[in-house]
Amino acid sequence: MAALLRQCRVRAGNPSLRDIERLGEKLGHALPRSTVAGVLAGRRAPRRDLLLALLAVLGVPEGDRAAWTSAWEKAVADGPEERAEVPEPADGAAPDIWRFPPDEPVVIVCGRVPESRISNFESSDPQDPDYVDLLTYTDQDSLIHLYGHIRSLNPDHDVKFAMTSDLQPTDYASHLVVIGGSDFNPVTRDMYSALHLPVKISQRQSEADWPGLEVVDEDGTRWFGPVFGDEYGTRILHEDVILFFRGVNPLDRRRTITICAGGYARGTLAAARCLTVPGLGPANQAYLRRRVGGNRHFGFVARAVVIDRMLVTPDLTDPGHRLYEWMRPE
Repeated sequence: MAALLRQCRVRAGNPSLRDIERLGEKLGHALPRSTVAGVLAGRRAPRRDLLLALLAVLGVPEGDRAAWTSAWEKAVADGPEERAEVPEPADGAAPDIWRFPPDEPVVIVCGRVPESRISNFESSDPQDPDYVDLLTYTDQDSLIHLYGHIRSLNPDHDVKFAMTSDLQPTDYASHLVVIGGSDFNPVTRDMYSALHLPVKISQRQSEADWPGLEVVDEDGTRWFGPVFGDEYGTRILHEDVILFFRGVNPLDRRRTITICAGGYARGTLAAARCLTVPGLGPANQAYLRRRVGGNRHFGFVARAVVIDRMLVTPDLTDPGHRLYEWMRPE
């Protein structure tokens, strides 16, 4: 099908990808250059509506398009599963891990604050006139940060956030962004068994005590835990351990799953900020691109420093910040 589409492009005068995108806009069709390039090269299967729009732009007669639709249906039925793909930005900049393919939904998943804690919050009662729904979400700092960043990079996407208890079956077929550890977020816990990660987030022994992350690989078992100080009788978090993971969504292989987690809320925020903050975020992403290459299943464990309650985003180019990293071909 890709070869036949390339022939149609030649017959149409071999328009550039930019010209195809512009002509599509004039006809009321969205034909992003990065998506069309992947379709013409055979790297990705087109959606039905995109195929018909491309045929219209390339001047294929309307009477011939039914045969194309039949061929598309057979290709979708008989072909390999479509794989999640990170799109190339139209402006020629380096690809961003938080940019998602066009027209594909994104759902940010948070845990729910335990009832014992919710009762202590003002405006947490749904009957209260000043009720604030976000007070029932865990990791609100990370949620607000990531939601704003993802929306800015994907302005035309359907991006929403929800607690695990509010997810619908169709939500699991989205690009999932899971925030928080397994204590408060059951999706994190359940995805661990489905993804076979070499890293395990231990359960807290109490609300204040967390043993850390356990890594099991060919070198044996290692533990990476937080660092606390005791200043003037007050327990202070100095360093937290964070986990970042990106892979193919096991519930819909056309989509991705991303996990941002820490031992504590500060660590989860560090995982969310690691690839997003100006300056350091692009440098961290560049480091990952060099290390990961084309692998779609990868992750890392890093140390996040906290100074006077202020979070220092990990620098992945600094070996002192990196604790463990892995990848495997998908």
